[in-house]
Amino acid sequence: MKIEYMLAERTARYEKGSRSTVMMRLASVTVGLGIAVMIITLSVVAGFRQQINGALRGMMADMTICDVSGFMRQESEAVRPSEEFVREVGALRGVKSISPQVVLNGMAKSGDNVAGLQLKGIDAEYATEWWQSVIVEGSLPDVAAEHRGKELLLSEATAQKLDVAVGDKVEMLFAVGDERPRRDRFKVSGIYRTGLEEMDLRLAVADMRDVRRIAGWADDEVSGYDVMLDDGADAEAVSDEIFQIIDRRYDAGDESVGSLVVNSIRERFPVVYDWLKAHNINARVIIVIIMVVVLFNMAAAMLIMVLDRTAMIGSLKALGMRNGAIRRMFIYRAARLFAVGALWGNVVALVLVGVQAVWHPVELNPSGYMLTYLPVKVELWRVVLLNAGALAVTVVVMLLPSAMIARISPSESLKYKL
Repeated sequence: MKIEYMLAERTARYEKGSRSTVMMRLASVTVGLGIAVMIITLSVVAGFRQQINGALRGMMADMTICDVSGFMRQESEAVRPSEEFVREVGALRGVKSISPQVVLNGMAKSGDNVAGLQLKGIDAEYATEWWQSVIVEGSLPDVAAEHRGKELLLSEATAQKLDVAVGDKVEMLFAVGDERPRRDRFKVSGIYRTGLEEMDLRLAVADMRDVRRIAGWADDEVSGYDVMLDDGADAEAVSDEIFQIIDRRYDAGDESVGSLVVNSIRERFPVVYDWLKAHNINARVIIVIIMVVVLFNMAAAMLIMVLDRTAMIGSLKALGMRNGAIRRMFIYRAARLFAVGALWGNVVALVLVGVQAVWHPVELNPSGYMLTYLPVKVELWRVVLLNAGALAVTVVVMLLPSAMIARISPSESLKYKL
């Protein structure tokens, strides 16, 4: 195998000026472009999955426990689940946190600017790590203060729509039941940005006590509980366990859980997750098409390499080298050609992905893609697997055109000039 590899290296080194040089370069460029396109495709799909799924989880939680009237809806009737029920759910395996929330729809007004908003009231127990990470100016409402501050965390898109900044006042109008609309004024404490403009325009965060007072609820009433799961936790299994707890406690006489249901994020946004699945299918189709093009060009390059070295093949056969050894020599050549192209393809793809991740030069229409810019994320294990798989498939496919080596006769091939 050492002599086969040595011959492959020597023929590649002294190939300049031969008839196959142009085809070799074209094949290498094709491999580079193909690898680059496949890596960018995987990065975009991973970026969409991370950005959209991460934002939806942060804003709406992995699942919500609420009254049955709020199933698949934005608002629900007030509930008063027992503390024992909340502790039991929080102790389940895979549950990271369980936090109360009060949700109320309203209308925000500043001057002549108007925006429909959903106020999400939280308290000091709410897990706010994700919210802290998306704040671009100001801070969350001080929900741990002794007195209500009537503060509001708005999205950047909503703040621009209302033409307000941190510290400005926003008038809110709420229609609660059949009563007259209620008015209140909130101070903008901070501005956040998730990239999901459609969701950003709808949601604002406030102190639960303020939202509860506007809704006219008692101090122990909530819209429901946001349940966050550990990364990798089985959401369906956790949901089944919560339903079992509800059934068990209700059978034991705890009527406070009688109307509760579990609403997962995938159930609330089925169209979004089906759209993300469609991206995965599109990525597979693109990768298959690109690999076919790469393999076609590599096969053509292999045939030209063999034809260009017909005299050398005849000489090696005359010296006693077997067909299998000669085929391996050309397989090494093909693998080397692929590796050079793949190296440049990886470099180009990672540079382009890095530029997009830092500066976002490629923007999107949020009405069609939910996001304002093209999200990208490099998953190294996928990149490594892609390169290894593409190389393995290429080497296997190259066995077919290299089979013509067996048909070359030493007596005929030696007629060619070495």
